[in-house]
Amino acid sequence: MADSVAQSFADLHDDCAELLWIIEDRSERIAALRSKRRKHILPETSATLLDQEKSLLLVYTECANDLRGLLNVHDEDRLLECLRVRDRVADTVRSLQGISGALLAASGWQSPSFLAAKHSQAGLETGTITGTINDYKRDQHWDELRYEQAFVKEYVDSPLRLTPFAFVTASGMAAFTTIVATLLDDPTCKGPVLIGASSYFENIQIAQLYFPGRVIFVDEMNAEAILEAIRVHKPSVLFLDTMCNAVTMAVPDLSALIPRIVQVLDAPLTLVIDATGTSVTHQILKDVPLLNIKLHIIVFESLLKFHQYGMDRVSGGIMWRTAMSPFPLFGRRMHIGTNLVDASVLSLPWPNRSVLERRLRRHHRNTTMIATAFDVHTGSDRRTALERVVYPGLPSHPAYSWMKDRDFHGAFFVIVLKERYRKAATYMRFLEYAVEEARNRGVELIAGSSFGLSKTRVYLTALRATGTTEPFLRVSAGTETVIEVEKIISALTRALERLA
Repeated sequence: MADSVAQSFADLHDDCAELLWIIEDRSERIAALRSKRRKHILPETSATLLDQEKSLLLVYTECANDLRGLLNVHDEDRLLECLRVRDRVADTVRSLQGISGALLAASGWQSPSFLAAKHSQAGLETGTITGTINDYKRDQHWDELRYEQAFVKEYVDSPLRLTPFAFVTASGMAAFTTIVATLLDDPTCKGPVLIGASSYFENIQIAQLYFPGRVIFVDEMNAEAILEAIRVHKPSVLFLDTMCNAVTMAVPDLSALIPRIVQVLDAPLTLVIDATGTSVTHQILKDVPLLNIKLHIIVFESLLKFHQYGMDRVSGGIMWRTAMSPFPLFGRRMHIGTNLVDASVLSLPWPNRSVLERRLRRHHRNTTMIATAFDVHTGSDRRTALERVVYPGLPSHPAYSWMKDRDFHGAFFVIVLKERYRKAATYMRFLEYAVEEARNRGVELIAGSSFGLSKTRVYLTALRATGTTEPFLRVSAGTETVIEVEKIISALTRALERLA
């Protein structure tokens, strides 16, 4: 117990550091609004916005002071009190994230002026707008460009290569549909389309819709089968996930597979990779041989999972391609209207690799703790509805041989119930039991979608993915302290026993 308490205080201090960084990021950006360009805002409007800015900065200062106070507490009897303060501050900061984003964009226009007879309609962007170039934000805007450049600089390792180009989108799915629309119009992408059988079900549905009669499924876990499919079918596109959000949780060994793909190509191939499940922990360009002219890489990721530090404030996605890639993702995003609006971009935390990686390590630890406890539970003599656990960090997973030495095994895992319990009504009853047991133990547990959030979630995934994948139960570990995780494990295992 003493070890758990000591580790929980260390976790708490890391949580405070993360929140303090978010507050600092917000405060600096709000303070920067007091620029010389304020003269382009009507005086009355400027005064109103200034009052909002001062009020917001005051709340941020109060939150920061509360967090700094927690850093000096090490008394075991006060741990639960400290966790309540952390959660209160985190909820306030989360709520203010969207408000601050809106405030940062408040003086701007979606169609900013580049000339005006009397008064600019570009707010703080006056003097930076060029007619027919960036005077329509659905096409492009400065806030997106700054974020995209920072994202690539912080999160994309491109050794000995030209810097990739990134483009934000309205969501991860918007990124995928933009990529598909781009490929549809490219003369090099007229052949068969390969897609991983365990790809995210909505990606599969979109691929089947827009490439009718051309889609061929491949097993992500079978490198030889993928290479053979490339030799036989001569595909123009291959869609894979770095970590599949499916009942199999398939994880292709891309580090070994990509160099072999390059070796067998005799025609151009575009590899489209969904990196949402692994984010920055898997650097794709490190897998691609430097002397490569036939394999084109496009990567996309949801910005709703890890990049908002559990705040889940705005939808967003991002896609990037190598500098030498021929695909006009920017133009396609512009024409089909999948850009991310300025207020949403401004609601995203600024890219910071060290902060993100620290958070991902916590997700990894907590997911491994819960999945391992479940795995032990299946081997016990206790009555349970659980048959097995699917998690790449466990020796039972077929990807374990290449995943075991990696630093990140994912932020969720799949629980497979015994056959007689595999029906929607039983799955929903498990969620109800789990939340009830967590409530009895005084710990938070959420029944809800997504992953990468701060509180652990349980969810019945893909219930309506008819004909694409089977529904499955997913546990998405949060970033709780060790003591909280231990209570969550107790609640979830007890729910499985009650279900039986």
